[in-house]
Parts: sequence; structure tokens; C-alpha cells
Amino acid sequence: MPIFAVDALVEALAALGYACKEGARSDVMPDRWPYFERWLQNRDGFVTMESGHVDFIGIEEVVRMGPFFNVYCLVGNDSLSGNDDNAHNLLDASPYFQLHNGRPKNLGWSGGVLSNLLAQDAELSAELAKNIMKEECRRINVRAHNYCCVVETSVWDPAGLASVFGIIDRMAMHARKLMKQVHFGESEYV
Repeated sequence: MPIFAVDALVEALAALGYACKEGARSDVMPDRWPYFERWLQNRDGFVTMESGHVDFIGIEEVVRMGPFFNVYCLVGNDSLSGNDDNAHNLLDASPYFQLHNGRPKNLGWSGGVLSNLLAQDAELSAELAKNIMKEECRRINVRAHNYCCVVETSVWDPAGLASVFGIIDRMAMHARKLMKQVHFGESEYV
């Protein structure tokens, strides 16, 4: 099985101006670890982001038609619950597109409220259109889970992830803004 070079990803993101480091379990609040271990406790490790809008980047190797890696960029939120339909109606988003001669003819976002915010971001739309032929952009999506929303994609190597990380971070920025605007309610249990 190929190894994802987490140290190379940290270097590539640092070159783009992001402060980050190889993650350690102690970087995650202990009460969140059971919820985050699905994305962060993989063989190749994870990245703790110290700047930008993403909190953690988890990497999971997958072998199908050749080795590639699923990438999970976590944006934390104390109130999100994966079994809350309202969270999914707010945060789930995926790009849709049609290509004509290798160029996007019809490009947009489908899903919840977040998809509308992403569609209105001209800079994000331009970057997505420019990079839509990359596997990393075609597979990108956002999903609500317990204590976080996850921006997920697939990559072949650290350089591929670094090449689209600006798009991921911008998506995370919109998700974070939306989560700040919404009141999720209080827990019934004290």
C-alpha cells in the first residue's frame, strides 16, 4: 500500500501560507476523538491546521483502480449532529457540471443552504471552473456529521491536494460562516 506523505502535505500547505503541522491525538479535544477517529485515525496520520478555515485534514488510503486517497477536511462545530436532517439541509453540498470540449458549460452546486452560498461566490466559482478537470475538484463534497462538517475529496498525492486546497478552504469558510448564523438549539440532556 502506498504511503501518503503527510510531511510533504504540511510543507506544500506551508508554502501556500497556511500554518499547519502533523497532527497528534492530543490536538483533538478528548470528548471529540470518538467522533473524529473515523477521519483522523488512519495509517498515514493527519494534519492539524493552525490557520485557515479547516481544523483537521485526515487521509485514508483506498485501492480500487490503482491507489488513491480519500481526504477529509474537518470544520468543527459544537452543535452539529449527523442524525439531524436540518444540519444536512444546511450544509450538504456537491458540485454539478457539464463539460463541452473539456470546459465547464454548466457549473453549480446542489444540496442545502450552503450550496447557494458557494454558488454566489464568484472567486470560488472561477477557481472551480479552472480546476474542474482535476479529480480533486470533481469529487469534492460537503457533509454534516457529529461535531463537524466534512469537506471530502479524493487525491493521488500531496501536491494534488495542495493544488485545490484554496477551494476547500474557501468552502470551509462559507460553512463556518453559515454555522455561526444558525442556532442549532440546546441539548435536552444536562
